[in-house]
Amino acid sequence: MIRSSAVLAVVVTAIAAARCMADPSAEVVDILDKVEARGADVNDINCKVKYTVEDRIAEDTTKRTGIIQFKKKSPNPIFLVTFDRLVQEGVVHKQHRWYLFDGRYFSEANERSKSIIRRDVAPPGTEVDLFSIEKAPFPIPFGQRKAEILHNFDVILGPDADPAVDHLICTPKKTSRHFGKYSVVEFFISRAVNLPVKIVMTTDPADKTMTADFPDLSRTSMNNNLGDSEFKLPGKTRKYSVSDE
Repeated sequence: MIRSSAVLAVVVTAIAAARCMADPSAEVVDILDKVEARGADVNDINCKVKYTVEDRIAEDTTKRTGIIQFKKKSPNPIFLVTFDRLVQEGVVHKQHRWYLFDGRYFSEANERSKSIIRRDVAPPGTEVDLFSIEKAPFPIPFGQRKAEILHNFDVILGPDADPAVDHLICTPKKTSRHFGKYSVVEFFISRAVNLPVKIVMTTDPADKTMTADFPDLSRTSMNNNLGDSEFKLPGKTRKYSVSDE
């Protein structure tokens, strides 16, 4: 049996392909302008995250919950995603996994394997697009510029199921590094804060859908003067094995 979410993914992809255009509509440009303007005002974010991966080949769904912290710095922002709960096949596991980007190195720490994988993704003097960091659990949707989004995607308005949210359907351009990786990326932009409260990514081919929800993202979760010391792996990871890739 084909799952309803699989049908939805196919439908969304078809809509995007049918309505794709070289130039975005005035509404899309206005939404992206507001997102970029809000991003310019946001120095840091600390909010909950729910990350769901539906694998239609394996007929399996995994859900992780935790916290995402983001801070604007120069030349690159930093972020820390801490997952502390995994639900797989209906079974709840108290399992930590951390994803840290310190402006240069991207580190993935796994409590179960007691290991850390570290990657040098932004050597000195380089700027990195957080949306494109490989091995991140999901594309980090904060701090995006309109020009970057329109350079990589054809963007159209999606159906307005929620009056509090603007739905953008983004199809990777053939010249984009995302082409062949995603068939479609959807942003659900809160009209209250002009930032994504959910992103949905469908792979190409469409055998997986990944959804990142930020359920409590609001003005109170922004600009709380997060210190750099909060963007560290916990002390217990110092005993983990470390490998560089």
